[in-house]
Amino acid sequence: MNDIRTFTIDELNKQMHQPTLHPEVAVIDPTRLTDDGTLCFTGNFYAVRFVQTRCGEVRYGRKCADFQYGTLAFTKPGDAVRISHGDAADGSISGILFHPELFSTKSLVFKKADYTFFDYRENESLHLSLQEKRIVQDRLEHLHDELRRDIDRHSLRLVSAGLELLLDYCVRFYERQFACRTDINEKYLATLDKTLARYFSFNGQKSVEGGIGRIESALSFLSPAYLNDLVRAETGKTLAEYVRIKTMEYIRTRVHKENCPLEQVAGEFGIREPRILALLYRQVFGHQPEQLFG
Repeated sequence: MNDIRTFTIDELNKQMHQPTLHPEVAVIDPTRLTDDGTLCFTGNFYAVRFVQTRCGEVRYGRKCADFQYGTLAFTKPGDAVRISHGDAADGSISGILFHPELFSTKSLVFKKADYTFFDYRENESLHLSLQEKRIVQDRLEHLHDELRRDIDRHSLRLVSAGLELLLDYCVRFYERQFACRTDINEKYLATLDKTLARYFSFNGQKSVEGGIGRIESALSFLSPAYLNDLVRAETGKTLAEYVRIKTMEYIRTRVHKENCPLEQVAGEFGIREPRILALLYRQVFGHQPEQLFG
């Protein structure tokens, strides 16, 4: 494997022996590498690319229930990217690189927060069905076609719109993958709940942030972004929202069933102001705590 080098998009194109069609966007064409060639690099760009995997390969987090037709990996600026000749996915184009400035365009300016998979780890890659793989390949080819046109005042808008469509499909396919992993995800949630229960029983100062930290430590084999999306897929809540709900449920149980003073239990979580507790409680349960305990 070659040493990891830092490239601009233009420098990468030169390494790939392909023309620079746009200063902020480049396609990945592994066929331009030699048969045994591998290129490892990093740079100030996002990447969406097919990677070559074998059935059951741990590196890309392959699960027994996953599709086997193709694997997509996502990286953000500064992450290492590895391209091999074998990554070509039934055609010449196996991915795309784009500069962060594209998230400032009209199509994408409000969408970056939707694409959390750029913060996933390599073993949290997206495994595609045959239909999904064809859709991704079709989107990549359309982007390549637009890049091959002469640059004009419409180019950036059309490239951004095409990129948005590709990334939106990836959001959809990841949601499908979460749905197909329900049994595994339920085990993760069980670990999450047990971790919170141990944390709440701790005789000392507690907080929502501390609960999140304990969970991320217990499930450290998952990236924080993936864990947050997993919890949202299973519960409809973000991890922070889920921990906040569990905190209020714990406070309610201690007060209602164990006859602990409300102020004492709330104080364990650093909630000293009754109005703040009332606000948090109402957000979770829809009514003031006095309505239940008063």
